Amino acid sequence: MHPEWQRIANEFIEATSYRVGELEKGWASRYDFSKRPATYLQYEEVFARIELGKPQFPASVDLWEVLANRRSKRNFLKQPMTLNELNLLLWGTQGITDDMGDYQLRTTPSAGALYPIETYLMINNVEGLEKGLYHLDVQNWCLEGLKREDTSEIAYMLTEEQEVTRRAAVNFVWTAMVDRTKDKYKERAYRYIWWDSGHVAQNLHLVANGLGLGVTTIGHWMDHDMNEYLGIDGTSHLSVLMASVGKIAGGHWLTDRRPE
Repeated sequence: MHPEWQRIANEFIEATSYRVGELEKGWASRYDFSKRPATYLQYEEVFARIELGKPQFPASVDLWEVLANRRSKRNFLKQPMTLNELNLLLWGTQGITDDMGDYQLRTTPSAGALYPIETYLMINNVEGLEKGLYHLDVQNWCLEGLKREDTSEIAYMLTEEQEVTRRAAVNFVWTAMVDRTKDKYKERAYRYIWWDSGHVAQNLHLVANGLGLGVTTIGHWMDHDMNEYLGIDGTSHLSVLMASVGKIAGGHWLTDRRPE
């Protein structure tokens, strides 16, 4: 590691570390949810709004078997994903499961139930959807079409020519709206948003593997260029993680298995 990078990393860890007795007790529990930054992001100018509705849930699979057989798989087929498969992936990572009044709970945990993570989709091959860049409107549970274009080559370029992104049916790009978490947790927010993105990514792996889809997380992408492509500032709203999903040979091995 370059010495300057090491210095910056060490200073970040030190600046965001706590010691016993230096914080006012109970300060976080007194957070006023009514004054928090907006929890949901919606776009006004879109080329399409795709209502997703409640997904059609397949027969349950064995959680322990999914965990035991979870793998990152990249050999995607040209076969398209269905819209319901995409809906299941989205619900498993961002679906609202309960309304607590001041805030809503989702299928993934979030520090303080603040949910800073947004989901953008670079759609390459999904039945019923035009190729393009989409954003998930969690509150209204619909897809917002932002750019109508072939995103496969764009994903390939922005990940420094990782073939898996060009072959994927969908490339997930997760972003963080930092103020949602920073308003409550201050400097600690920059730790929490990475944890939140990890929860979301892990749920994607579990749901995709349970559906017999291939999925792999992408940690190497050109941040500045991706932020520019998404139209976000890269500071208060920045890209934090990617993942590629697609059909694979021998898919649906869990749901298609017969009792022995």
